[in-house]
Amino acid sequence: MQHTAATTLLLLLLCATNGVAGAEESAPGSLKITLDSDARTVIRGIPEEAATERFEVLTAGAETVSYVGLADGPVGGVVFKGGKLHGTLTRAQAETFYSCRGYATARHHYWAQDANRWAASLLTAAQPAQDVALQFTGKSTLKSIKAVLDNPAFGQVKALVEMGTNPLKVVKVLSKARSEHRQREFDEDMLQELGKLVPGDTEQRLADVLRPQDLTFLERGIVMAYPKYSVEFMVSDGKIQALQQPSFLQLARVKPAMFYAPDTPWSRCMPETWAEAVPAPAQG
Repeated sequence: MQHTAATTLLLLLLCATNGVAGAEESAPGSLKITLDSDARTVIRGIPEEAATERFEVLTAGAETVSYVGLADGPVGGVVFKGGKLHGTLTRAQAETFYSCRGYATARHHYWAQDANRWAASLLTAAQPAQDVALQFTGKSTLKSIKAVLDNPAFGQVKALVEMGTNPLKVVKVLSKARSEHRQREFDEDMLQELGKLVPGDTEQRLADVLRPQDLTFLERGIVMAYPKYSVEFMVSDGKIQALQQPSFLQLARVKPAMFYAPDTPWSRCMPETWAEAVPAPAQG
């Protein structure tokens, strides 16, 4: 159930709620992004095995910066400003950006507390682009969102395989299946409502959709997290300031090794200096 719900969230969380200009789908396994493309539509169109993370933050200037990290290919990440294409990160830049924000979070300073500074440095580091052509191999990596999320099908298949010919167990499994169906319908309703939320929406609106399953108190604000869907919302001054998938707080608690990268100068993993931690291109 977890994976089904989280997979649906990939399609809903960062998608536009109204019909807008989107990315051009030029061929199976590919996506073309232009200056006319809408950020949420693009992010929705990237397969879960091809993305490592997705986030939106509200800057101090009340502008939205969106980002999607990519698991494979020469383009490491795509950056959007005000809902439109801004530029790209190289593979090395994207991996360092991921690791450094994870490092900060694992050291009990949740990265989105400084979302405005991280967003500013991201915009500076990105190579400006008029268009971007993405190619998807269909392969998943250890850091892809698909790999991070649990697959509920395993549990159900295991239960059916172990059911055997025991009539009591048959009834028990079928009853569980009906219960899971009702839960799935509830999850889909919740995900549709969560998918309508954007940075700048009120904390009350988020709480009305679904009360947090986990809560972290920060120096400036709180993180309302939903581990079941591996998504979190940072709230400050009564408004959503950032939303992130997968949940970096969740990863920092249960799998901090996800943020490890060999020979990283961790002392440079701050909003203004993370780009200096990007390894130099290999010679020759």
